[in-house]
Amino acid sequence: MASRYQAALKSLGRVFDDPGEIVEAKDLTKDQKIKLLSEWEYDLRLQMVASEENMTADNVPPNRSAELFGRVRNYLSKLGAHMPEEPGVTKAG
Repeated sequence: MASRYQAALKSLGRVFDDPGEIVEAKDLTKDQKIKLLSEWEYDLRLQMVASEENMTADNVPPNRSAELFGRVRNYLSKLGAHMPEEPGVTKAG
């Protein structure tokens, strides 16, 4: 049986509903948490780019991606992940 971490690598949103669940997970190592949160951050960057280009689904609440992005960055910082001070030139990095 695959671990929850392995399942999350394949489909993050099916395993975790909120990035805070990753931080609180007792079955994940610090490095695994950083990896999953980094994946979540990347996905959110892509969503924000799509939003700017009016390519999002109608059911996506406005500014939800930006709010989650801030939370994910905060969690990564608290876990001691290496993060550049300034994001890349584009949201997709």
